[in-house]
This record gives sequence, structure tokens and C-alpha cells, in this order.
Amino acid sequence: MFRLLSLIGWSGSLGALFVSGLGLSAFMAPDFWLTDNMSFFLRQFMAAGLAGCIGGAIGFLTSHRFRWLYNLVWVSAVIALLSLTSLTVVRTFENTVELTEQAAAKRTLKVVSINIEYLFLGDQVLQEYLKQVDADVIVFQETLWWLQIRHWKHRGEPVGGAGLGGFPEHLHVGKLGSLVVYSKLPLLDAVSETIEGTRPDGASVYYDENRELLSLKLDTGSEPLNLVVIHPDSPRNERRWNNKRSYFNSVDTLITELREEANGPILAIGDWNSAPWSERFQRTLSSNNLSTAYADGWPQTTRFFFDYRLHWILGAPVDQFAITDDIQVKSVSLGPHVGSDHLPLEVELLLP
Repeated sequence: MFRLLSLIGWSGSLGALFVSGLGLSAFMAPDFWLTDNMSFFLRQFMAAGLAGCIGGAIGFLTSHRFRWLYNLVWVSAVIALLSLTSLTVVRTFENTVELTEQAAAKRTLKVVSINIEYLFLGDQVLQEYLKQVDADVIVFQETLWWLQIRHWKHRGEPVGGAGLGGFPEHLHVGKLGSLVVYSKLPLLDAVSETIEGTRPDGASVYYDENRELLSLKLDTGSEPLNLVVIHPDSPRNERRWNNKRSYFNSVDTLITELREEANGPILAIGDWNSAPWSERFQRTLSSNNLSTAYADGWPQTTRFFFDYRLHWILGAPVDQFAITDDIQVKSVSLGPHVGSDHLPLEVELLLP
């Protein structure tokens, strides 16, 4: 029994120290591929670190041969966990705004963003959700438009289905067919920029290292809304991580140009393939004076792995939005599982 308690204590303390160290590396070395990617899993690291510290506390119920060393390891684990938790909380609220109730002379705009992972837009579950949510603007990523066209033609239905089945009447497709926007607001202008990337060794034939960055102006009846649609590469290896960083640089340049035009508020939304705790994500917000908000006030899983039922454990918050200070946030929520490996991000905004 005493050996078991000692094993639990040592394993818990060392484990907590290890996972907390992994989490802290995202803050200490944010400009390296591996450590920056640790930011995706800070919630899991904190949960595992807490469990480990509890296991380490259980170890105090028995004696240890090197008691001073055991005490040092456990105290170090607790300090590391508290440091990780503090840094995570600070970064979470670094560029966030509080929700605002309906205000006079403000127009409510509901925007939904979904990475559909090549799901057919005519899918019944997806269309039922879109009818229910009744969004003013719908932003899709990973649409694979040429495949969507094939599905629509096979079914003998209008390509795109704009104005039908829960889709608003105005449609714009990005140059590469990955980013698609449906809008109840008329489109005044649209620019699709291709951000060239480096192809990793051994990449699938279906993988495209080039990504598009979409910028649209929507007619709100007063100042136009500048809508920036985001979807950089997924940082699964170092080359793709570098692709993502180059994409973020282009996002910064675009938002700077839109700000210099001083022609309407800016909303940037989509699958950023970045956790909100990533230093690079927060740098884009800070340098461009942008803010964000989260469902229930804390980043929630939007991209899940393997199975939706495990999304609280095996997932990461990667779908985000960012706004200029002339936009207020009324609500932020996540939609249901619609057949993709991402959950819909639902945002209600108050426009000037």
C-alpha cells in the first residue's frame, strides 16, 4: 500500500511538472513550431497538471526515501501549474471585449462561420441548421467549390443554391474555391488574394499549399462592413507552420490597408488554425487594435478529433473572430454538430 501511494505521488508530481512545462513552452518560446503548437492544448495540460498535483498530494500520506526531493518536485509542479494557469487566463482576456446588450441606433448582424471539411452544402442536416440559425452572413471554409458544383449538377439543382435552403441570396466564391460567403447584405466589392505556401515533403495530392485570403465589402445601408475571411494552413509540421505565419503576415497587411482607408468597420472571421493562446494570434489582434470574445466567456472546442462525443477532451479552439472597436458584440455561441469536424461559430454583432 505504501509503495502504491509513493508511486502515485511521484508519478503525479513528475507528470504535472512535465505537462505544465509543455504548456509554459508556448509562452516562453512562441517562435518555434513545436512549442507554439503546445498552445492548442493548454486546457488539457492544465487539467492533467491539476490531476498530477492531486496525485502528488496523495503521496504525502506515506514516507519517501528522499523526502526533501519529493517535496521539491511537488512544490515545483504546483508552481508550474499555477504559472501556466495565470498566463493562460491573462492571455485569454488580453484582447477580449464584454458582451453588449442591444443599443439604440445599432444594427444587429448575425454571422456564422463553419469549416465544412468538404461537406456538401446541400446536406440536409446542414441546411436544416442554416434555416434555423437564419444568419445574415454565412462564411464557409474548406468548401472545395468544384466538388460542390458537381454535386449540385448531379442533383439537378441551381449551383450554389443562393436564396434557397437557408442560404442568403448573395454569393461570392474565392479564387481557389475554398472560401465561400453567402450574405443577405449586397456585396459592394470583393478581392481574393492567393497566399503562396511551401509544399511539405510527402504531402497528399489533395493538399494545396496555397491559401486564399478573402476581403469583401458588404452594404449595411451606412458605412460598409469590411469582411475578412480567414483560413491559413494547419501547422501540422514546420513547413506548414511557416505557411501559416506567412498567411498571418498577409492578414496584418490587409487589415492595415483597410484601416488606412477608414471606410467602415472590420470583421475578420474563419478558421484561424490557431489557438487563442498563441502569441502570434494575439499579436495580430494587438498590432491591429482588434478585439474578440468567446462563447461562455472562455475559449471552447471548435475543432474536434476522432469523434464529436469526445470534443471536450480531444479538440482545440481554432475558429475565431476579430473586430475593430466600432463594432460591439451582442453574443457568441457554438452551433451543433452538422457533419463536419468543426462546430459552427455564431456571432451576433452590433454595427454603427
